[in-house]
Amino acid sequence: MTTATPSKNKATRRPTCPHCKARFRTTSAVKVYCTSQCQKDATKKKRRISRVDRASGSAFFYHLAFECERAGTLQILTGHTVQSLVALYEVYKLRLKANKYGESKDFDISHIQPVQGHDSVGLYHPQNLVVAPAKLNRAHGVKHFGHGLSISRRDLKSKHAVAKGAQRKQTVQRIIAFLGADVVSEAVKVAKIQPTQRHKVLNWLHDHLDPTLPEHRAHLDSLDNMSGKALTALKATLEGKEGSGYKIKTTVLSPFNVLFLELERHAQHRPELTEVLDVICTRVDPYIATFIHREVLNGEELQAVFDVLHGKPVEVIRDVLTEFIERHTSIMDNGERIPAYAPIVFKPRPKALVTQQPVARNFADELDAVEVLDTIPVLLPRHTATYEGDSLPWAWLNAGPVLRCSSLAEGN
Repeated sequence: MTTATPSKNKATRRPTCPHCKARFRTTSAVKVYCTSQCQKDATKKKRRISRVDRASGSAFFYHLAFECERAGTLQILTGHTVQSLVALYEVYKLRLKANKYGESKDFDISHIQPVQGHDSVGLYHPQNLVVAPAKLNRAHGVKHFGHGLSISRRDLKSKHAVAKGAQRKQTVQRIIAFLGADVVSEAVKVAKIQPTQRHKVLNWLHDHLDPTLPEHRAHLDSLDNMSGKALTALKATLEGKEGSGYKIKTTVLSPFNVLFLELERHAQHRPELTEVLDVICTRVDPYIATFIHREVLNGEELQAVFDVLHGKPVEVIRDVLTEFIERHTSIMDNGERIPAYAPIVFKPRPKALVTQQPVARNFADELDAVEVLDTIPVLLPRHTATYEGDSLPWAWLNAGPVLRCSSLAEGN
């Protein structure tokens, strides 16, 4: 009888879990976390840190830092959720697209509640912002017609103040802490915010430009509005190299296109704006309007839509809407009224008549085909003599018996 060989005892380790910091016993040589839950939480944390890093290097968060510096406080971002941050990123992208990614400065992000109000500060929130033509925004100033979101100046706290000329990178970190790393991480995930090449160049410039130097300070103040080509050229200049840029494919958006998109967005929380949308959509296809060169809205109508988006009641601009309806009932072109468009109807071409070859018919059929006049013909005296002497060839049919076909066939 053989004696069983006792198994060797495995060495016991007592590592510390890097997530919960608790020590645990294990015989595994590779186990790092005490439980599977700690491992999942650690992986989630790593992903969150990665997304927060992406936010730190994105032009969108540097744009938020610029707006906080302009307002003088981080509290213009009060009340943000993941959904509102994603919506704010869409507003930011619309302005970039409308300005052809830095090639023009025709559109601004305008406030409904002014950022420099007398007793309040307008929030940097999608429900308080409108992408609008820059000329209308500058003429609007600090007027407030209603609606929008703001925070009272009495509720501002000094610990959230942002000084002029503050390091933009540090302000971004403060924004992330103010909003919450979890909220920022989820917003980056949903909105797919990425540090693109433009963002990388922006980060490099923010790291290498000295705000204490007047020339560099001027560059820092204009970075957000510079095109990618200009940013690359500025970086190359600072490095002592010759700049070379790239071309971005752009879409030309008219003031009508931008304001129509903003009407659709704000109508989600302001149902009265659907009336303005219905008036426009009934007479103008917004998608076709993108590809035509004729201005859809005149100056007065643009101003009316701008004012409604900034809080004016629809009742105030009803006369403008009425004129818009009358103007678009039929198209006006160089003062000449053209009838409303009617679709072209193509009538089917008639089929060609096919000439049939005459079919041989017997004598009786030809007689049936002859049109018989309703009036009885009258024979003149000079014609009756002929017929009296030589009777008609078929007169015998009336005189004699009718012969059957069968009789003829039998030879009778």
